[in-house]
Amino acid sequence: MTVADVIDLAFTLNRQPVRLRTRSDLRLLDLLRDELRLTGAKEGCGKGECGACTVIVDGRAADACLMMAFQADGAVVETIEGLAGTVLHPLQDAFIETGGVQCGICIPGMVMAGKALLDRHPAPDLDAIRSGLAGNLCRCTGYTKIFAAVARAAGRAAPHPPAVASAPPAAPGYYRPRSLEEALEILAQRPGEARPVAGGTDVLVRAKDGQQNRASLFDVTAVAELKGIEERDGHLWMGAGATHTEIIASPLVARHLPSLPQACAVIGGPQIRNRGTLGGNLANASPAADTVPPLYAADAVVELVSVSGRREVPVAEFFTGPRQSVLAPDELIVGVRVPIRAGVRGCFLRLGQRQAQAISKVSVAVGMTFHDGRPDWVRVALGAVAPTVVRAPETEKALLGGGYEALRRARDAVRAEVEPIDDLRSTRAYRREMTAGLLERAIRRVAEA
Repeated sequence: MTVADVIDLAFTLNRQPVRLRTRSDLRLLDLLRDELRLTGAKEGCGKGECGACTVIVDGRAADACLMMAFQADGAVVETIEGLAGTVLHPLQDAFIETGGVQCGICIPGMVMAGKALLDRHPAPDLDAIRSGLAGNLCRCTGYTKIFAAVARAAGRAAPHPPAVASAPPAAPGYYRPRSLEEALEILAQRPGEARPVAGGTDVLVRAKDGQQNRASLFDVTAVAELKGIEERDGHLWMGAGATHTEIIASPLVARHLPSLPQACAVIGGPQIRNRGTLGGNLANASPAADTVPPLYAADAVVELVSVSGRREVPVAEFFTGPRQSVLAPDELIVGVRVPIRAGVRGCFLRLGQRQAQAISKVSVAVGMTFHDGRPDWVRVALGAVAPTVVRAPETEKALLGGGYEALRRARDAVRAEVEPIDDLRSTRAYRREMTAGLLERAIRRVAEA
């Protein structure tokens, strides 16, 4: 087992520069609570579902339980303790005035999520407030008063853009490499032992369950080669480090791969979307991963790199089974590219135990182009109904055939093409029938777009 080191960190905390030495296996939440005695952020679920540990990192709400302390190196961090000066922040005042405060366990996280929302959207409507607080739970106050508090505070204080870090990063390169070359050297020197982390939204959950040693993790969020969304040589290229929030906001992705932002929008809450990455969702290799069906439906190619060289793998060949892929221990996912098709339309739909913060029981992604009102290119991909995400070629043929009966034939075909299982979340029969239902709904939305 890898033993934790003692490393230097430097960042801006509540508008003050901080430089300290700490253990390399500490989460940001541990550093704040145990080392710095800033206890407003609470240990709730420890898995990114409750939001009690919400802080603001570089202007975005984040779960401190799903960040390693060294991932805050060079960043600007705000906690509930830094919110008020000599008087309460308008948001804190609003929570008191509306009765939105009770036990105090969940409320600091609620306030910080609300501040992150108002800093970027000073006058949100109720839907925006609901969305901005979707990553936070409260078991005693009730959401009506909390939403009212955020609405009341809207416009009272000027928005605050993310501050600029006042100190350069101090973490050693073997924990926070600054280039792709450095990151690959770490993997080459410690194959099968060192593990890269970006958003941490899955790896640190496994660490919470004792399935991952946090001391073996290193951060790749400072690697510039993994970032960006752009057009390259007739393709849409998305860096492995692109977050779900960045994908949702990208006009390029909306134009060339419209089903992907729809998928990213239903992943976790804002804190998870602000940190979770496209590359991490691929590396996780879950058959229920929501970003993967849109990539299948777009004929995406995954770009892999190691010290030995680069290779490209079609996404349909990347996964070999549940939680298994062709990614070698010394390789990193650099990015994903998708062919640009004029006039492409897409839709992603999924079914979970609840509307948000739930793993998909069934998901469907559709990509289509049309000529003279008839489909001339069709892709259908299905998640959580087989050992990996799968394409549905017979369903695609049925839809390409067109005509009045195309949709009925496609529903029959997709039922035969899935291989669902019975598990704790659903039954085989239910998944099969809902796959057909979601497919029909997705096709109708694409056709009406």
